[in-house]
Amino acid sequence: MTTDAYRGWDSETRFQRLLDEVLPLDMGTWRLPEVRAALDTLGWQVRPVTPGGSPPDLARGRRPEVAWELNGHPGGPRQGVGVLTVAAEDPEQVLGLEINLSYGIAYDDDHAHECHFAQTAREVTAYALGGPPTRLAGPGLRAVWHRPGTSVAVMLDEGCVVLQLLCTDRGAEFRPGRPDLWRGSARADLSPPGPSKPVRGWGDAQARLNSALQALCAEVHDFPGGFVLRLSSARDPLRFAVAAATADTDVLRLETPAGLPGLPDPERLGRLGWHRRDTLWQRMVPGALSGGDPVLGAAADLVEAVRTLEVDLSDLVHSGEVTVPTGLRHLELPQLGVPRAALEEATAAGA
Repeated sequence: MTTDAYRGWDSETRFQRLLDEVLPLDMGTWRLPEVRAALDTLGWQVRPVTPGGSPPDLARGRRPEVAWELNGHPGGPRQGVGVLTVAAEDPEQVLGLEINLSYGIAYDDDHAHECHFAQTAREVTAYALGGPPTRLAGPGLRAVWHRPGTSVAVMLDEGCVVLQLLCTDRGAEFRPGRPDLWRGSARADLSPPGPSKPVRGWGDAQARLNSALQALCAEVHDFPGGFVLRLSSARDPLRFAVAAATADTDVLRLETPAGLPGLPDPERLGRLGWHRRDTLWQRMVPGALSGGDPVLGAAADLVEAVRTLEVDLSDLVHSGEVTVPTGLRHLELPQLGVPRAALEEATAAGA
């Protein structure tokens, strides 16, 4: 640990120093004695959070499941405030170590704003780990590197940039109180194709779709890149509706096939404001990447499109891609309540 006076981040070298210290740590099976022993090698001390006391990190709000905090420098990381979170059913099982990197940062001097700082932290972590993250997730753009034993994540949480070390065997999706609404995963890192909480009806499906679209549209500039989301029939992938966006325009593009045989009202979408372009119905939603009402309307339009194509809710699946500078990731919406399509079905729907 360096002993120079701490004011804030003057460059990414402070973050690199932190990674140099924590990445080699051997947490074993992440039992509390093992984690304490590993942190002791850095001179970091952990102490229990007193019941009813102040949260260990005021910047991120009250965290009742946090059981331990790292003392201030020199008893903890000089680069930020750290906490350990343990499993509710087993207080000896540590789930992860989080360090709030924004603690004490001087954005005017060091970085333009927290999004710039988060992007820098992701780039430095990718260099340190030898490659891009295996998964992106939101809301609050989060980059995850899945590794045996200990996974690593960098995320933006309520305006704070946070570094996470996570017990891989306990699930690197650990994110207290903030479930992932979307994920962009490398093929080898995809979750099993199934819903988390079954959808209860078309109204519920539209509400969940709106939440996922809001998060994607709000964060597409932070990827930076774009996304494509498809809703389709598992039995007939040619019955689909697509939402697509790129970071260079504030427009969400909706598309669905036109001229499918056997529909009782094939011109219905035209009367609802869609425009026909050859074999597709299209609708442009300006202002969607700024969030709010346009996205709410887009979610309703997508649901209306798949219903017009006579796709049953029990037959509905989702798929898509997230495009980032380091490549393409498969889109997952774990809270949508409908299964993720098998990759072969997704390819057919996007053909």
